[in-house]
Formats: sequence, structure tokens, C-alpha cells
Amino acid sequence: MTSSVGAVLARLPLFSQVSADLLAVLAAAAVPVALGRGEVLFHRGDECTGFFVVLRGQVKLAVTSAEGNEKVLEIIGAGETFAEGVMFADRPYPVTATALVASDLLSVPRRTVLDLIDAEPTFARRMLAGMSVRLHTMVADVSAMALHSGTQRVIAFLLAEAAPDDATLRGGGSAVVRLPAGKAVLASRLSLTPETFSRVLRSLVEQGLADVDGRQVTLPDLARLAAWSGA
Repeated sequence: MTSSVGAVLARLPLFSQVSADLLAVLAAAAVPVALGRGEVLFHRGDECTGFFVVLRGQVKLAVTSAEGNEKVLEIIGAGETFAEGVMFADRPYPVTATALVASDLLSVPRRTVLDLIDAEPTFARRMLAGMSVRLHTMVADVSAMALHSGTQRVIAFLLAEAAPDDATLRGGGSAVVRLPAGKAVLASRLSLTPETFSRVLRSLVEQGLADVDGRQVTLPDLARLAAWSGA
């Protein structure tokens, strides 16, 4: 089991430069976690015990207001990690983590990570780089929410899911995107109401910019879609 876990960890960018010996220690300490759809991994305010790797499935990170309104901050997919930064703040988890679908994770204990950082400076640099990227992403998200219309947010999200390069956009290529979560969750992620999210999708369909079949969204002309949003 340890060797297979080590192989999984070695493929993650976070651990790509960690020595085999230290990676084996990390793999031995990692604990598998299986979550059912809708099951909570931890609540906001729970003690931070470590960080997590998503092997299969999806986990949403969200906060809930005093009025009960939920704001989805991130959707974490397979091959991604979360809660790294909390380990160094000596504070509880600031969000609630819930499985959107049946998910398999690895829990990496905080103490093991701190010991690994002491032994392997390269690992510390990798973690800092990863947290820096996440911080810049969050800043970009906040800017997008403040400066872009609902239509622009939805189009930017669809283009990011399609992940086209500049050449694809210029050439007017097409793409098929499968929405990674339900519309209510995605609307919260984009700081929209579910009704607004659905209305934007209907508008894109009416303009011939998208075809929606459940969670599958076909984008026939990426260049036209990007131009429509002013991207």
C-alpha cells in the first residue's frame, strides 16, 4: 500500500523534487479517506490536522454566512491538494470541506509535513510555490468578481474548463466541457445566483455560442465565445 501511495504522491507537482527516502516516509504516514457524496471532511473551525490530496472525485471548499447562505470558494479535483497553508498558521480550518461526489483522498498529517520541511528545504520551497500560485489565483478570482459581469464570469469559466491555448482561440476551434459540479455550486463559485447562471447559459445557447445537455456544454466556436465576452 505504501509503495502505491508513494507513486501517487510522486506524480504530484508538490512532491516532484522530494527524495525517494523522504517520500516513502510521507507515504507511510498518509491515511486514506473515503467520502460519500455530501459527506463533510471537516467543518470551519475544526482543528487543522494536516492537508489532503484528492485521488478521485471532487471536494468543495465553502463558507456559510450567519444567514445560512453558502459561498463556494474552490472546487478541488483529482490530483489537486488543499489545506496546505493552514498547517503553518496554527489556526483551525477556515472553510468547510464537503465531497461533491463519492471521493477518495489521502490525509497527510501536519506533524509529518513539518518534520519533512525540516529535513528537506526543497520541499518547503515547493509548498511555498504552490501556496503562492493559489494566492494569486484567489486574487484574480476576486478581481474578476468585482470587475466582470455575470456573462463574462460564466464565459471565462467555460473557456478555462475548455483550457484552449491562444492558437485554438484564434483559430475558432470547438470544445466540449463537462461541468464539474451542479449549477447551484458553480453559481456560488462565480458569485452568481443559480437563476443568473442558468439565464446566462440560456443566452449563450440562443446566440449559438453553446449547446447545453445536462452537465455537458458544447462550445462550437471558442474564438467567437471569447470575443463575445470581450476576452
